[in-house]
Amino acid sequence: MSTPSSNTTTADSELRLVLSLTRHGSRAPNTIAKSLCPKNLGNFAKYHVPPEQLTEYGMEQLRRAGDHVRNEYVHKAKFLSPSINGPDHFHFESYFRADSADRCGQSAIAMGYGLYPDGTGPKGFEKQPISVYMQLLKNEHEFAAPKGPCKAVNKADINLYQSTRGAELIEQNRPMLEAIGKLCGVNVWDIPNLPDGEDIITGIKDLADMFTFDQQQGLAPLAGLTPELQTQIEELSFTHLMERYYSTPRQVTYWVGGFADLLLKNVHQPTRPTPDEGGFKYYSYHGHREMLHGLGKMLGWDFQFKGLQTALNTSSLHPGTTMLFEVRERNAKFFVNTFLWSPQTGRDAVHLAKCSALDCPLDEFAGIITNHIAETGTWQQICNFEPTTFAPVVHPATVAPAANASAAPQYTFRLPTFGGLLAVLALLAMFVHRVVKRRDTGYKALA
Repeated sequence: MSTPSSNTTTADSELRLVLSLTRHGSRAPNTIAKSLCPKNLGNFAKYHVPPEQLTEYGMEQLRRAGDHVRNEYVHKAKFLSPSINGPDHFHFESYFRADSADRCGQSAIAMGYGLYPDGTGPKGFEKQPISVYMQLLKNEHEFAAPKGPCKAVNKADINLYQSTRGAELIEQNRPMLEAIGKLCGVNVWDIPNLPDGEDIITGIKDLADMFTFDQQQGLAPLAGLTPELQTQIEELSFTHLMERYYSTPRQVTYWVGGFADLLLKNVHQPTRPTPDEGGFKYYSYHGHREMLHGLGKMLGWDFQFKGLQTALNTSSLHPGTTMLFEVRERNAKFFVNTFLWSPQTGRDAVHLAKCSALDCPLDEFAGIITNHIAETGTWQQICNFEPTTFAPVVHPATVAPAANASAAPQYTFRLPTFGGLLAVLALLAMFVHRVVKRRDTGYKALA
């Protein structure tokens, strides 16, 4: 397992790039929790934001994360400039990208408030707006492959878990679940049959999250909910999350999805003889807890937050938890330092369990990822995903063999038939419609 280490790093190295992956901050419960626990509706009315969205506490957690990055890399390391515009006003130094969920985009913006506080904007405008890149969910392969191209594979794995190990855990916790159902005013076994119902394991997660978020919001607990009951359902929910998503290396691969390739691309940026003109000094990524846990399992980075639930040798995460990666150079050799920060614990250096040293050689760091993927296959292979194109693919089996392979090629030109012309025009119209639709829905391609 990974182990916390001292915060000191050798002074004889040069910091070349910083990258972070941050869980969104505290949020309001999901809408369905109103149906799962109608006796807790009073607490719903006390949130100042819509369901699922970042609360004022979550915003402050991410602002503090940005303040930490500013303190470490602007003030202490003198690596980043006080302004996102850089010393020469030539190119933005920082790049922010978020999962397609609103709360992840909000988290990125809130982190920007901490990294670039009032007064760091251009002369005449004291605030510093940041650009946050987001994809539509259907196009999001770096942060949400299980919700898109890997949806069918993920669903099959979840169904298998729910009918085996998941069902065993539910039966073991039957008295606790029935007690919570009584407090909420529902029969927990009827959750799948509610008008907006969901499977029982997801229902348990939404109930546990609701109790956790209420506590983070400083609200009174549901009447009759004891600390013991809350702890039990939170432990069950976290065990379900870890076991149904990360029990095999194959699952880890598709849960990390395209982010593994993105991470490798970024950390190798400083090794290029001529760095890209469009490269950034700091990459700030924002996602859900599932992405951090998946990447942690891939890298051998277990989390050890005291007092939080544990499963598969790792703990759950505080809102705003941030994984930090520093790419450094010493004697023309590159290595990676890893750190963990959260609003509750501050910053700790982390020695990855799969790496030979705290100063993890870049080649070895990259090998951890590539070796894992070589063992399981790529997420595209696991999920049978192939990017679609507008041009039809002609498979060899559909091509008629030549009558005489040795004969000289014959070239002929035929005018298209009326039907063929109509087909071409229809394809052209469909293409134009798709382009206009993507433009109007805010689609933006990312490098």
